[in-house]
Amino acid sequence: MMSDTLFIAGSAASIGFVHTILGPDHYLPLVAMAKTNGWSAPKTASYVTVCGIIHLLGTLLVGGLAIVLGLAFLNLETVQSLRADFAGWFLLCFGAIYFAWGIHWAKRAGRTVGRSSVIDNQKNSNFARCAPFALFAFFILGPCEPLIPLMSSGVGDTGWLPSVLVLSAFCGTTILTMLVCVMFFYYGVSRFSVILRFEKYMHAATGMVLFVCGCALQFHGH
Repeated sequence: MMSDTLFIAGSAASIGFVHTILGPDHYLPLVAMAKTNGWSAPKTASYVTVCGIIHLLGTLLVGGLAIVLGLAFLNLETVQSLRADFAGWFLLCFGAIYFAWGIHWAKRAGRTVGRSSVIDNQKNSNFARCAPFALFAFFILGPCEPLIPLMSSGVGDTGWLPSVLVLSAFCGTTILTMLVCVMFFYYGVSRFSVILRFEKYMHAATGMVLFVCGCALQFHGH
């Protein structure tokens, strides 16, 4: 029985890895936000971890309510579909607003002399400081579809331990994959010094990334 549980846990880890890799909305918005706001690597990693946890926790809470109340009282598919639609539209609209604001900010920054002044104004922007909280809201609202069926794995005569192992394998792999993807792009983007020449457009570029990810989530799914 334990070998079956370990096999299912390994499969869950594989699902978590593939699901995260194939869903750029898990990491591209975080990369764009980190580079735009000049986050350090430790700060970026901490934000990624928090976003991963709340992304999974939101789905676990919804799935837990479905198990406790029963599907007769809580239509899980409907709830998850509504969450996905709302998260997609939220990211899409926020990205569009961020892009428009980024263009306006770039025009203002163009009248500022000196690269250091541009960076200082960028970090002191109230809108930019609030943007990470929009990411938190998105990850809370965004459902993690593969997690729901895994919650029932091992439930029954075998007890709760198999479920804990399976869920831990999926959640741990998902967060780890998010960290690897974000840090890979974080350091990779830094190698292209040409990007610094367009630094004043980073806010607009971040808004575009959020908008595109929102469109992909809303109209094409994960």
